[in-house]
Amino acid sequence: MQIVLRQTFPLGRFHATPWAVNPFDDPHGEWPPSPWRLVRAIAARWHQWAREAGQQPEKAELENLLRAFCASRFSFYLPIFSLKGKSLRQYFPQEFGWHPAEKKKAGTRSYNTSLAQDNYWCLPSNIDNAVWWLLDNGDKWDDSLLLTLDRCLERITYFGRAESFTRIERNSADAPAPNCTLEQERLAAGVGAIPVLVPRSDATREQIEQTTGNLNPTIPPGAQVMYALRPSRPPARERPKRKSRNRDTNLIQFAIGWNVAPRRQVIVRLTSRFRGAIIKELLGIKSGNRKITWSRASIDVRNAVMNMTGKDASGKPLKGPHRHTEFLVWCEDGQPTRILVWRDQAPFDEDEQAAIFHTASRELAWAGNSPDSWRVKLIPLDRAVPPPPGFDGVTAKVWESLTPYVPPRHHLRNGKPRDRESVNAQIRRELASRGFLGADQVSVEQIGDDADWVTVHIPRGSAKNRAFIGDRRGYQIRLTFPVPVNGPIRLGNSSSFGLGMFKPVSEE
Repeated sequence: MQIVLRQTFPLGRFHATPWAVNPFDDPHGEWPPSPWRLVRAIAARWHQWAREAGQQPEKAELENLLRAFCASRFSFYLPIFSLKGKSLRQYFPQEFGWHPAEKKKAGTRSYNTSLAQDNYWCLPSNIDNAVWWLLDNGDKWDDSLLLTLDRCLERITYFGRAESFTRIERNSADAPAPNCTLEQERLAAGVGAIPVLVPRSDATREQIEQTTGNLNPTIPPGAQVMYALRPSRPPARERPKRKSRNRDTNLIQFAIGWNVAPRRQVIVRLTSRFRGAIIKELLGIKSGNRKITWSRASIDVRNAVMNMTGKDASGKPLKGPHRHTEFLVWCEDGQPTRILVWRDQAPFDEDEQAAIFHTASRELAWAGNSPDSWRVKLIPLDRAVPPPPGFDGVTAKVWESLTPYVPPRHHLRNGKPRDRESVNAQIRRELASRGFLGADQVSVEQIGDDADWVTVHIPRGSAKNRAFIGDRRGYQIRLTFPVPVNGPIRLGNSSSFGLGMFKPVSEE
């Protein structure tokens, strides 16, 4: 018959020191738990049960129980993720007296202290946190002994030191196969075997019940040393934990930190590089290959990232309202202070948010690609930070340029203005295409006489015309609508990369 005991430690720790071992010199800790400790605990709890029942203890019953234990062969199933905890050291009070003890020195009366070291083993908090005792003995156990064993086990509340709260019960259902056995010789157990104190088959009740002060300091009478090889622990591997994201957001804000502030004229370099790095990260998440590019990605992967790139699997721009992600910049006193990742239609999914935040954790260069180029650090802003004006749903009639407006078409030909392609006409036409009310009646006013030369976004397919396109003139514009309108308003060339941003202003 095989007896199976299931032992758990509710606090996740087993505090014990092997027999006759100094805690300060204990290299292993008692693991697996000692069968000698278990048989002594059962003997003590049998006496407790006899006192609670109010009957005279029958020595034969206890002796038969202990004899069955001593004649059994022990093996264990130990949690494979258990590990020895870092030892704790504590000072305990002892005798009360003068300190210092010399009469010629001034002193105070207080307790002496004694340093003690607490060694323990930690157990995992998952379902695999039980120690299984497997006792093999064919003819020593019967039903009456099993009932007596159950009464003793249910009274064991701690095991080892008093802080090792435990529960032990007899359980033969779903017992796992042993992963730790006991051998007589260390070499037979294997390299790294640990000594374990086990009761001998001829141990008597008197030997088991002796107090520790009367026992042999090395091996107590009735006990023997056997050797156990602990199960190998799997290599530790970090479990990636994805940060919880806001599933219903289409605006993510980042504060811009710098040593040298990026100039407003070159903010498109910053947003273009940020967008490119996010697309590369998102392609790696969707495909499982961190080195993949859009041109080498499959059609399914391209379709999965089209809301971020703004183009379908064939490379054509998405039709209909603006469905792609835009990378906008908010400025304070003429300096960029925030990057806004915004999309008008669908909110960002989990993979898109993971790609955005992972890319933002790295510094971005805005002045060049060399290691010494000026860089910025993006700091995520949580939902407690309100969206900037224009993104909060507040309407306004008057809107002014926050970043320079660059006309998408040339409004000069041979140095002469083209009435059809004037700045006013292009703005009204674009406002009408975006569905703004009163677009044909909007008042367009240029603020200031000078135009700024700003960098615009050059699509990858137009790189060969870089010298022809170059930087473009940007204007500061004030728009006055006949009726209040909602934002955000971003117009002109590179409006998805931070140029042409407008902010609402008071009519006064």
